[in-house]
Amino acid sequence: MNADRAQQVHQTAELLFDDNAVEQAIAELAHKVEADSEEDSPLVLCVMNGGLYLTGQLLRHWNFPLTLDYVHATRYRLATLGKDVLWKAYPQNEIKDRNVIIVDDIYDQGYTLEEVKSYCLKHGARKCSSVFLIGKTHERKKADVVPDYVGLECGDCYVYGVGMDLNGHFRNLSSIYALPEKVV
Repeated sequence: MNADRAQQVHQTAELLFDDNAVEQAIAELAHKVEADSEEDSPLVLCVMNGGLYLTGQLLRHWNFPLTLDYVHATRYRLATLGKDVLWKAYPQNEIKDRNVIIVDDIYDQGYTLEEVKSYCLKHGARKCSSVFLIGKTHERKKADVVPDYVGLECGDCYVYGVGMDLNGHFRNLSSIYALPEKVV
């Protein structure tokens, strides 16, 4: 989808959460995670590219020692339907005996979370928690993995903004939008 088409589609989208609702959810997430993690000097793993926005915003709120790293594990590859998890980059910091906090944009079915969390635990993480800005409510979730912290809930729709993209566009928006079903 080129930029002109993305702009046309955006004009038909529904505003789900405005920037005030997003900011409030991020502040609440930051406070909850900090209360549980500040003693641990955690390793924060940003799941690229979607988790970049949320990670940056969370870091503004945290005033405790932490190490920042990233992974690039993706299912969508600029599409609206996910496939198997593809690893593009692994963490560079030592995971063994660390409290790891995985930060990502959206919890949909749990495949990416399962993959990243499994990797961390396999490499000796002492504790592994996860933070998501959005959690989708539907019946297709993986039963064996659930997020530890979720800021906002939405129905089973395609959403973008605040780190989530519409075919590579609009990760930069400070509000969250949903596509009409006919566009997906």
